[in-house]
Amino acid sequence: MKVEEYQSSGTVHVPMTCTVREAAKQMRDQHVGALIVTENGPPSSRVVGIVTDRDIVVKAVIERLAPDDLLVADIMQTHVLSIDRSADIGDALQTMASHGVRRLAVTNAEGALVGMLSLDDLLGALARDWALLSSIVRSELTRERTGSVQSMLPAA
Repeated sequence: MKVEEYQSSGTVHVPMTCTVREAAKQMRDQHVGALIVTENGPPSSRVVGIVTDRDIVVKAVIERLAPDDLLVADIMQTHVLSIDRSADIGDALQTMASHGVRRLAVTNAEGALVGMLSLDDLLGALARDWALLSSIVRSELTRERTGSVQSMLPAA
C-alpha cells in the first residue's frame, strides 16, 4: 500500500501573516486539522511551516492569547515532516510514530507538495478494508451454514 493511495489531494494554504482566528475558520470551513503555512499565501509560495488545530489550542487558547492579534507565524511548527507519495504506508506510520505527529506533507519525486496524509486518512481506509474483509467472511460463513457452498473446481 502506497501513500498516494490514501493521501488527501491538495492542501489548504494560509500565509504566515494570517491571524489564528482566520486559520481556525479555514480549518472549520475546509474540514481539515492542519494548514500549510506559506511565505505569501498562494500555493506557489515557499512553505515555511504547518499549523494544526492542536497548535491553536495548546499555544493560543490555553495561554488566553487573542486569536485576532496572534499570527499563524507565532504558533506554527517550522519543521514540516514529509514523505514521498510513492512510499509505503508502513514507512509513513513509522515516521508518524517516531516523531509523534498525526500528519505528514506528501511530496512528489521533485519534492513539490502534492497533498497531506493524516492518521485519520489511514484509519478511514483501514476501516473500509476491514469492513470489506468482514463482509467476505460473513458471506462465506452464511454460505457454509446454508449448504450453498459451491466448488470453484470445474465439473468433471
